[in-house]
Amino acid sequence: MQSLIAFGSSCFPHYHSPCTQLQNLGRFVPRTRCTSNEDRSTVTGSKLSIAWPLSISLFGSGFCLGTLIDGLHSRVNLVVYESGSIDLGPLHTNIWVPPLLGLFYCTVGLLQLYLDERTSSKASQGSLEKTVASLVALVGFIELSAELYKAGVADNVEAYILFAVAELIWLSLDRSWFGFAFACVVGVACPMAEIPLMKFFNLWYYPQANVEILGQGLVTWTITCYFVYTPFLKNLSRLLRSVISSRYLVDKSS
Repeated sequence: MQSLIAFGSSCFPHYHSPCTQLQNLGRFVPRTRCTSNEDRSTVTGSKLSIAWPLSISLFGSGFCLGTLIDGLHSRVNLVVYESGSIDLGPLHTNIWVPPLLGLFYCTVGLLQLYLDERTSSKASQGSLEKTVASLVALVGFIELSAELYKAGVADNVEAYILFAVAELIWLSLDRSWFGFAFACVVGVACPMAEIPLMKFFNLWYYPQANVEILGQGLVTWTITCYFVYTPFLKNLSRLLRSVISSRYLVDKSS
């Protein structure tokens, strides 16, 4: 009889009360919670550590490179600068243009990276080839618009040409509908943001404006310039993030 009892107890597992099971489970829960909190704080710390260098890099790019690209339009008097205008050799600009373009680069670039994190589970890696290609396309597009304007091409004809070229650039560099929508938003929002700068601060004006919004004259096809600007800022911000992140990891490991 005792042997049968011993055999039965060896065949069936011991029963544990629910309280005992919860106590055993509780031993592991705090460790998991601490680990997740540590990982979350590590990720947050890494993002904050590259946020300032990334913002400064984007702002500096707009301050220097953006001002040079803007000079392609000012040299043909598409835009005429008023209060605060300065001449730096062949470059005719305004003292407020470099910081404003730096702010433009920084805002659009950081917004693009934020949307990358929200719409994709995997961060998009920057590419030097894509960044250079989009920069060449942007400079060529701005130069084309300036030459058409200088040649006296009709506004509607120039608009048709530039809209078609902008679509081709999007097809060759992006081809994503999300990128198209984001470029459209930037293309519409940025000319609208120029209105208070012209109206309240008299920083510049368009001598041959073909549309008037809120009492300020604008050129309709400048929408396409901001549209083509967007793929370049997308690739530039991704490239800078990759470079700064890799340097942060190297410094942290050393």
